Amino acid sequence: MQTIDANRSAPPAAPAAASELRRCRIRFTGSGQEYFRIWIVNLLLTIATLGIYSAWAKVRKLQYFYRNTDLDGSVFDYHGDPLAILKGRMLAVLMLVLYKLALTFLGPFALIAVLALIAVIPWLLTQSYRFRLHNSSYRGLRFRFAGPVSQAYLIFGLPMALALAPGALAAMGMGGSPQHPAPRLALGIGLFYLALMLLWPYLHFCFKRWQHGHASYGTARASFEGSAWNFYAPYLAAAVMMLAATIVVGVVAVGLGLAALGRGAGRGIGAGFLVPIVLFYVAALAIMPLVTAWTQNAAWSATRLEGVAFESDARAARLIGITLSNLLMVVLSLGLLIPFALMRSMKYRIESIQVLDADALARFASDGKDAQVGATGEGAVDVMDLDFGL
Repeated sequence: MQTIDANRSAPPAAPAAASELRRCRIRFTGSGQEYFRIWIVNLLLTIATLGIYSAWAKVRKLQYFYRNTDLDGSVFDYHGDPLAILKGRMLAVLMLVLYKLALTFLGPFALIAVLALIAVIPWLLTQSYRFRLHNSSYRGLRFRFAGPVSQAYLIFGLPMALALAPGALAAMGMGGSPQHPAPRLALGIGLFYLALMLLWPYLHFCFKRWQHGHASYGTARASFEGSAWNFYAPYLAAAVMMLAATIVVGVVAVGLGLAALGRGAGRGIGAGFLVPIVLFYVAALAIMPLVTAWTQNAAWSATRLEGVAFESDARAARLIGITLSNLLMVVLSLGLLIPFALMRSMKYRIESIQVLDADALARFASDGKDAQVGATGEGAVDVMDLDFGL
């Protein structure tokens, strides 16, 4: 009979199955009533100070959002310096003013102004996200971002070039005026925009891979394991739905127009066309939340933090309902219910995300690195109305 070696160590225990991991869904405890008081004070003080208070308003807003976001009994926090953000905004405004002046008065140098913006803005966007994560914390540990600037140029460079180049060429007198561009220039711009539309889902995928894949929390580094197809699928579905909506709206518009002509009500034609226009915009607003929900699910389900997985289960139908009801609520209240609408959408999107191994978060530790990060990019992102959200 085979003897058992008492000195031989026992085999390692099998890792816990995924079903045994303690899942924890993120909770958002903010309310529209509380945020309304912050929002209205921020708005009034920003107007009274000609925009100077907007940096402090941004910090108050983010602190409210972070401190009402709960994960496993602990909340997040934001530590941004309003004065640093204000300096970044002033620099960004100065850059945009110089760009407008170059287009208006320095036609031959307009292309140089465009190239300068293309050279600076991706760097500013990178700095912005570094500043945002560096000033974000959870359980006393700071987040960090180490995404390479070179990838930011690849992600943002093409859209920026297409957005800025036509105005620069028109200012230089090449290809006619912005209202009447030369046929070749118009064709070229159209082809470039078509290429951008086809590349947009891939650029969105690259952005999320850059944003999520280069973040870290304490000593834990994040990774991104998604596929570009997971981003093409929602955009293709949205394109098909938009095409179908366009066809339906076109048929309705023709039917209303023919009906008005048959009745001899020429003045009613214009009013009749208002109905399909409203239907078209409602369809567009319904399609946007679909893309938002699917891409959020794809991004977070592909994100790992030192082996800790995340999952997002946002439902497109629910988000569409929230978006359309929010729009109706804001319109009927003449904008006063914007804070309530924002809280509704934020609460649903945040609470759609869960951590699949909440106990692992307690094992992450700080590496002691706490270098300061400039806020120049954070101010620029605000001026350009860009958002590094979910």
